[in-house]
Amino acid sequence: MIIKNKYPVCEFDTSISPIIKPTDFLEKTLPSKCVITFFRKELEQFVEDEKLPVIGYLHSEVLDIPIYEYNKSKDRICITMPFCTAPGAAGTIEELYAMGCEKFIICGGAGSIKKGSKVGEIIVPVAAVRDEGTSYHYLEPSREVECHKETTDYVISGLEKLGIPYTTGKTWTTDAMYRETPEMIELRRNEGCITVEMETAAFFAVSKYYDIHLAQLLYAGDDVSGEKWDTRNWNHQMNVRSNMIITAVKLMEEL
Repeated sequence: MIIKNKYPVCEFDTSISPIIKPTDFLEKTLPSKCVITFFRKELEQFVEDEKLPVIGYLHSEVLDIPIYEYNKSKDRICITMPFCTAPGAAGTIEELYAMGCEKFIICGGAGSIKKGSKVGEIIVPVAAVRDEGTSYHYLEPSREVECHKETTDYVISGLEKLGIPYTTGKTWTTDAMYRETPEMIELRRNEGCITVEMETAAFFAVSKYYDIHLAQLLYAGDDVSGEKWDTRNWNHQMNVRSNMIITAVKLMEEL
């Protein structure tokens, strides 16, 4: 049933039978546990150091993303990168889920909109403001989408056991990285957001739609909380990014 609205992005179809499903062309070949990271260089180094084999691919017209197997724990774990932005994030989870993955821990970066944040600060998002379009195809319109609580609580507990400091909070998921205006940043900060990125709302929406165990780790990268953009060398934080991959794998081992 179509729920109509004045604005197309807010129209929602309650039908659960789409014309195209990833299960139509993908087989269950992957482990049930999956780590997703946005850190290509650090993942490539991790793969080289651990000598991880390729066990599959995420395919697209532009590039094919390898899926690796981490085989040094009691359970098989696959590790890969996602397609970027909210549509790419949703497609990534859809296809990995169709291939057998049922539990996800995702590690990536985000811009900080909280004044005084430190670069490298670990953030566990517990909700996302839905300022993108993809989530509206999975869930009826609402201002926010919440995390998968059980998995996120597990990740928080795991970080505490590992002695890793973290902050929990709300993130702002946007479709337009070049339209993060001072006024919009202030608006989002006033409603409780501490970071801005382009995927979390979609990850959470797909997780909620299929009841998939999923949690995310972000690190505070560049700073957009002031009058000018401060890059803070966000994409050169090699140690932070490498450690986040290792942490995500450790957390996934016990999930």
